[in-house]
Amino acid sequence: MKFKFLICMTAFAGGIAAHADVKCADIFSDNMVLQMGMPIRVWGTADAGERVSVKFMDLKGSSKADENGYWRVDLPAKKKYVKEAQELVVEGKNKIVFGNVLVGEVWLCSGQSNMDVNITSMCDAKEFLDKNSDLPLVRYYFIPKATAEKPRGPHDLADAQKWLPVAPEYRRQFSKASAVGSKFAVELFEELNVPIGYISAAVGGSRLESWMTREAAEAAGETKYVEHMEENFNKWQARDIALWEALPDEERAKKQKPDNRCGVITWCYNAMTAPLEPLSMRGVIWYQGEMNNGTHDNYINLFPEYAKLMRNVFENKNLYIYTVQLPDSLDKGWAPLRNVQRKLGDMVEKSGVAIIIDGGETELHPRDKTKPAHRLAIMALADIYGKKIVSRSPMPQKVSEDGGKIAVLFKNCAKGLKLSDGKEPRCFEVAGADNKFYPAKAKIAGKNKVVLAIPSEVADAKKVRYAWAPDPDVNLYNSADLPASPFEEEILK
Repeated sequence: MKFKFLICMTAFAGGIAAHADVKCADIFSDNMVLQMGMPIRVWGTADAGERVSVKFMDLKGSSKADENGYWRVDLPAKKKYVKEAQELVVEGKNKIVFGNVLVGEVWLCSGQSNMDVNITSMCDAKEFLDKNSDLPLVRYYFIPKATAEKPRGPHDLADAQKWLPVAPEYRRQFSKASAVGSKFAVELFEELNVPIGYISAAVGGSRLESWMTREAAEAAGETKYVEHMEENFNKWQARDIALWEALPDEERAKKQKPDNRCGVITWCYNAMTAPLEPLSMRGVIWYQGEMNNGTHDNYINLFPEYAKLMRNVFENKNLYIYTVQLPDSLDKGWAPLRNVQRKLGDMVEKSGVAIIIDGGETELHPRDKTKPAHRLAIMALADIYGKKIVSRSPMPQKVSEDGGKIAVLFKNCAKGLKLSDGKEPRCFEVAGADNKFYPAKAKIAGKNKVVLAIPSEVADAKKVRYAWAPDPDVNLYNSADLPASPFEEEILK
């Protein structure tokens, strides 16, 4: 519904003073990128009943502010990219002119800390900054991490880093942008040579449900779960606040006031997603899951509703959502969530999952951000932009028992499966009815097939696992050098 999100700003709009200037939502600024091929939606506030007009190049439109002072103008889509600086003009009783505006591809970069960490955290930070210091067609917008109990309005992003081009004079600001988002955007630009705009909106330690509405969690059938987690996080918040307040003044001044609300249903969505609605954009890249460790059964229900929510509030049923599967780790609990993320790549339409289990790092925040960014980018390039490239990792398609052996058929093999070190495939396990897994000898037996010998300890094979470990020593890839995904599957008899 076009005006569904008006509820989010009623309290804000109700306080608009008489004879207020026309204002645009904070996401609008000089240097911004508008999405090509989609309606150009412009919105903000003014006096109730005031006529507001919007002009961009040859496009014009107007609307009247409603009783709450809210206005919105939808201009027709620009069907071609615009690389030359243009003006976006908004006029009522006053006039606003945004300069150096382009038309290109717009992406939202969201999730938790592995999306939030900036360029300076990367292992190749200086090299990347030196190489990509002057890309004026690449623009970024940064929203500082925040939480809110109620949805923020269109003018509640005053502390955001407004749109800036990647230019030498903004090197310091650019270095603070999302590492994964920046590498993703630069790769798209290098391949497409069109304007790229990306918005960073991520919060370290956030849970999936904190980026959703209560209605979305209810639709997922997870109301009791999110309410339970909300109760726990509120207790942790009260405890941490009490400990912080008990510190001596000089110590308390050195520490930030604790905020655990990034684990509570809606709090990140309210603060960092709601103020962007209904901006036209191509898609979302999502790097999150660490904080949902241990709740994979809930995650598989929640994520499809998250995707529906994002497509609804941004009024784009074709919004693409690409995720990053959890990387190597020392945490034994990540394997089940990796498996869920793998399944979600098939369950949710217009989505995909980047497999990075071959990173070789076990830090909570891996310093190599090239792998996740590149593997996100190639999915977008193949699905959306028509590039004839292999973009998916091998995934299990069918697991069956045949002649006393187990055959695992894979999809996404390109020209065929291969081994990175020329040895036998590693990390396969088989379990019987007792659910105890034992290592299984494996070999590639065709373009898309791996055959396993049933371990002597297993009387009646029931399940197969692959790379089911915190930091598995994987060596199975497709011909495009994309690693096979970790998985657990039942064996068809």
